[in-house]
Amino acid sequence: MPDVLQIGPLQLQGKLVAVLLAAILGLWMIGIFGRRSVRRTQDMQAKPISDIAFNAAVIMLLTWKLGILLTQPSMLWKSPLKILMVSGSSMEILLGLLFACVYTYIQLRKHAIRLYVFLDIFTLGLTASLFLVCTLLPVYGLPTDLPWGIGPEGTISRFHPYHAYTALLLVPLLIWQHAREWRKHSIGQGNLLKYSLLYGGVAGMLASLFAAAEATVVYLSLPQLAYLLMLILGMLLPTLAHNTGRRELMSMSQNDSKTQVQQEQQNKEREKAAPAGKEGFVDKKLDGPNRPST
Repeated sequence: MPDVLQIGPLQLQGKLVAVLLAAILGLWMIGIFGRRSVRRTQDMQAKPISDIAFNAAVIMLLTWKLGILLTQPSMLWKSPLKILMVSGSSMEILLGLLFACVYTYIQLRKHAIRLYVFLDIFTLGLTASLFLVCTLLPVYGLPTDLPWGIGPEGTISRFHPYHAYTALLLVPLLIWQHAREWRKHSIGQGNLLKYSLLYGGVAGMLASLFAAAEATVVYLSLPQLAYLLMLILGMLLPTLAHNTGRRELMSMSQNDSKTQVQQEQQNKEREKAAPAGKEGFVDKKLDGPNRPST
């Protein structure tokens, strides 16, 4: 993807076009799997997920593009047309992510959507978006003499194609996600989210060995800390799911015990209402399948 795309008199940033294409692909995948989940399980919770994800993406995009008005409000009066050409920094991205998360949480509570249903479907769209971004946007890693090294145009220096390594590592995850969802219908159980976090953390750690990133005070770069957090979350999710399942089993056992007590009471009432034989006991020979014909 070139740095600037020329479409007639219009010039567009290559990075912005790649991000928009990735967002469109992710939202399209979320819409497909949301509708598929509704058709298979008749779970109407998955129906508004695509709308929630689309609105959250718009909120994040507008905050990233126009968030500079919050950090530098004087730009609105000095050069308002410059706002259309300026892209937000990491601060605006974090601010947009915060607004999108707050909006998503409110909508999930409003529509009574289970968190695992949303996160599983969102994981499918996010993985596809990351794969497209890594495919379109080149990222230079550490210097290398390997024949597949890349470098800026007009230079002889060659670097590891960090973006290509990441995209190749995402291919098995994409295949597993679609194969598992198609065969086992596991959306809503949290397994897609859990194993995607575990695989993504390991794959990101492997790819980060070739990235040109500075280490922090804990001897890990910021991307490596993010991958480590993904691994920790992926390992903690089975414990949370186990506790939830145990509570459900306890409630089911309580319901079964109540049903058993009600059944015993009904049996006692039948015995009292049945005709009694000698000494007040029911003659089983005169009742049931062994009753003589008259």
